Amino acid sequence: MEQKRNVSEHPPFREEDVGHPLPDSEYAVSVSLPTWDSVIGYEESQDSVLDKLKTGYPRFFLSPVIKLLENRVLKEFKISDDFGCLIFTLESVAIRCREFILNRTDGWKVDVKSICEGQAFCVIFPKQVQDVAKKFWRFFGEGLSVRCANSLLSENYKIDPRGNDALLAIKDRIAQDTGQCPEDVFIYPSGMAAVSSVHRALTYIVPGARSIQFDFPYVDVLKIQKEIGSGVVFLPAANEQSISELEEIVNNGEKICGIYCELPSNPLLRSADLNSIKRVTGPFDIPIVVDDTVATNVNVDVFKYADVATTSLTKYYSGVGDVIAGAVIVNRDSLHKDKIVSQLKSQNDSTLYGEDAITLKNNMVDYRERILRVNQTAPRLVELLNNHQLINKVWYPKHETRTHYDAVKRDEGGFSGLFSIELKNPEQSTSQFYNALQLCKGPSLGANFTLVCPYTILAHYDELEWCEENGVSKWLIRVSVGQESYDFLSQRFLDALEAID
Repeated sequence: MEQKRNVSEHPPFREEDVGHPLPDSEYAVSVSLPTWDSVIGYEESQDSVLDKLKTGYPRFFLSPVIKLLENRVLKEFKISDDFGCLIFTLESVAIRCREFILNRTDGWKVDVKSICEGQAFCVIFPKQVQDVAKKFWRFFGEGLSVRCANSLLSENYKIDPRGNDALLAIKDRIAQDTGQCPEDVFIYPSGMAAVSSVHRALTYIVPGARSIQFDFPYVDVLKIQKEIGSGVVFLPAANEQSISELEEIVNNGEKICGIYCELPSNPLLRSADLNSIKRVTGPFDIPIVVDDTVATNVNVDVFKYADVATTSLTKYYSGVGDVIAGAVIVNRDSLHKDKIVSQLKSQNDSTLYGEDAITLKNNMVDYRERILRVNQTAPRLVELLNNHQLINKVWYPKHETRTHYDAVKRDEGGFSGLFSIELKNPEQSTSQFYNALQLCKGPSLGANFTLVCPYTILAHYDELEWCEENGVSKWLIRVSVGQESYDFLSQRFLDALEAID
């Protein structure tokens, strides 16, 4: 058996490492893009880069195993090469995918078929609407996992009975970590599946109402609110002006189905003023949805203000980076609890494939200890870089809108492991720094190994000007600190800065 590479100790940072799985596993949720040219090539769909990818972030990349299953399904149904398909474990999700495609295209035939003796469902569509189908896969994050695809391809597919026990254990652990009830914790096949499920629930409870996105969020959270429901009001800054705009909207009598924010935001690491948001919206009974993925519930308790919390379990909860999942936690004290819980249950899409649940449960064992470690390492790196002559700006929750973060920070909590930087003379220096940095470089965050990416380029390549208008530099580099020692990491950052001409 081929020896697996320890990417913490031996990061795949060279040009020949393009496409290497991060971690070294067929289930990896990240992939090595170690050079600036490889990042641009990935964004521009250059074959020289795409042909080397062994894995990728699952909502953006179809694994070879999943492609193999799709091709087998099309062959079994004797479907011509003019058609494609996507596979889901739940019929309700497949039907939603079909409706999503039909609502955004004109007159095409889209079918849902049961496969693998009813264990999964495929959506078959003409390749002319393939881009729309891929949007559903990306935005809603409810697609088939690699482990499930492997099982469906095998001759003896069966559901591992330990999966349900693992799922219950995950819910119990999250409830314990947040001080909420296990029956109010819902597990999904990705963080975006969790967010989209909440948004479907809120738009059903308050039909015809827009949502409000407070502060610049992770890219697809805003897109979800544009794709389903009645639209979204985007307030791109975590400042007093946004609070004033929020106050004006609700005081004018407009119905709002929910307010979304991240604490802190990704990638600017700002924290929303939840106290003021609650003060403004409280009289109008508007639910507040807070994503605590970056801070983690080890460091913050968003339920002081939030009616609902969402979190990507793919990130810090897992740590290993070999499983994708998400969670919704409803505040036991929320006035909206009964309605939201009822809607989430009625959607009947809270699920996680058994082997993925088992993997996640095992990965979560040392979750708290890992967070406490990055709480120590990340601030030291931030201080080092903040004082470096070649660094223009460092974003970190400890230094951005600090009072708002402190309002929900636990007594023993820290500031977590994510920060962003911008170099001086970024047009010349950013690519040099990135190419020279001898660490893992690719999408995602929260892994046990440090992971660096040119976030704006990766997430917003087709809307860089819009990002700049909203205060997000296209040269921004995001750093997710792993479990490596400070000495190991600091030297690698200093060496990369030294390489700048």
